[in-house]
Amino acid sequence: MWINNILITIILVSVITDFFLIIYAYRRRHLKKEKVHLTKLLEKSEESRIKIESEKSTITLVFDHFTDGIIILDDKDKIFLINPEAVKLLELDTEKLLGKPFQFLSDFEKAKPIVSILESGLKNISRKEVILEKEFIIELSVVPLDLGRNATNHLLIIHDVSKEKIIEKMKTEFVSLTAHQLRTPLSMVKWSISMLIKGDFGKLAQKQNEVVKNIFQSNEKLISLVSDLLDVAHIEEGKYLYKTDTADIREIIALVINNCEDEIKTKKIKISFEKPDNFPQIILDAEKIKLVIQNFIENAIKYSPEKGKIIISLKNDEKHIELKVQDFGIGIPKSQQNKVFMEFFRGSNAVKQNTTGSGLGLFLSKNIIEAHGGKIWFESEENVGTNFYFSLPIKKI
Repeated sequence: MWINNILITIILVSVITDFFLIIYAYRRRHLKKEKVHLTKLLEKSEESRIKIESEKSTITLVFDHFTDGIIILDDKDKIFLINPEAVKLLELDTEKLLGKPFQFLSDFEKAKPIVSILESGLKNISRKEVILEKEFIIELSVVPLDLGRNATNHLLIIHDVSKEKIIEKMKTEFVSLTAHQLRTPLSMVKWSISMLIKGDFGKLAQKQNEVVKNIFQSNEKLISLVSDLLDVAHIEEGKYLYKTDTADIREIIALVINNCEDEIKTKKIKISFEKPDNFPQIILDAEKIKLVIQNFIENAIKYSPEKGKIIISLKNDEKHIELKVQDFGIGIPKSQQNKVFMEFFRGSNAVKQNTTGSGLGLFLSKNIIEAHGGKIWFESEENVGTNFYFSLPIKKI
């Protein structure tokens, strides 16, 4: 009997031993896998750390060598970072400013105009021109940085445009001087040709008369171009002054149509303009508004087909008057419509149809209308036609 008990005990010990050996082997294999997994995690963690350090170094390098001045404000509007270019442009002292409210920038003379702008509120500002001192002009941009956690930092970008402004001024002065110098000889040419056409030096033969008239028309185009260039120069110099008085826009439209009579007859174009009754007279610069209307109507004539149609209409809503000039001509390519009011722009299809033109008319028109407190816009579809509009506020003396 005791032998059986011994055998049972031996068997149980053996089974238990095998069981623990199996568990031990399993745990060993599992720990080995865990060790491999942990090793991989550590390797990835090290790679990530190296990558983050590399990215941080790159960002720091870009920040330090950025060609514009950069100042970063934290969510409490305190100065968090200043790059070397900002220090150089504004002559700042980083140690005195870091961690301080942005108002401390006013301790530095060149930064005072920036502080006066920021004190009205740290709103989104895009390329606002700021004069820091004579012939030192910057463009200031303020960009909110939403970092979550209900916290908003702000990025101030300071772009020095002094050189561009000096070059722009030189260009404007050159254009103005050149245009003034051209004006006198062109006027003399016009006067001399007029005398020839009138027969002051004897009657011209038919062929001679045609040639002289062509010269006169070409000279008129040159005079118009010189006037446009002078107007552009005056706009850029901020000297585009207006002689405002009460005027009837219906009379200005009628005058422009009458001046375009030769071109209208040549192309056999039908112009429809019905003068509305009881239309208000408003305060405007008649000469400048005439220039806008002339641009609208001349463009409509120029880019309309022969025997085409132009519709001119006026509206009055008691607060504004609105002019619309509609043609059914070549239209403006959709891809180029965002450039219509830019200097020297002419549509690709317009250049093919008519090679002459300065591309200044609509640029000047936009400045004239906006200087009157009005709006200018258009609708166009290529090969269908174009509608040009402007509206002016009704102001009375």
